[in-house]
Amino acid sequence: MPVINTTSKNLKKYQRKTIQKIKDLVVDKITDVEEMATRQAPNFISIDKKFTADELEGEVGVMGENVMAAYIEFGTGLYAADLLKDYPQWIRDIAIEFYINGMGTLKSSPYLYNNFLVKEAEFKNELNKILDGSVDDN
Repeated sequence: MPVINTTSKNLKKYQRKTIQKIKDLVVDKITDVEEMATRQAPNFISIDKKFTADELEGEVGVMGENVMAAYIEFGTGLYAADLLKDYPQWIRDIAIEFYINGMGTLKSSPYLYNNFLVKEAEFKNELNKILDGSVDDN
């Protein structure tokens, strides 16, 4: 067997294994966020997840219309301002969509984005390990 064919087969096998590890990581972390958020959210807020057909992308959050979900997550007025000051801009951009007048008094009860940020950090760390080849080939 020519060396080129063996190398090509090995590279394809490595590629398949690496992509599968990344898919598994996406599914695991999105599922973790869903479970954590569900435990912390009020009972009337339904957290769900969905993935692209290839499972390389996933979403987790409040699916459907439930404006109260955002107000509970972020709070209102000064509570929202206090919570959001340490959040990344992309989360503040989402929260501002629910801004009315800044006078609200509902306390923040984070359940989704706080958990997402924890799992995002883990995801990046584990993804780097996969891409660096430092993850076992179980």
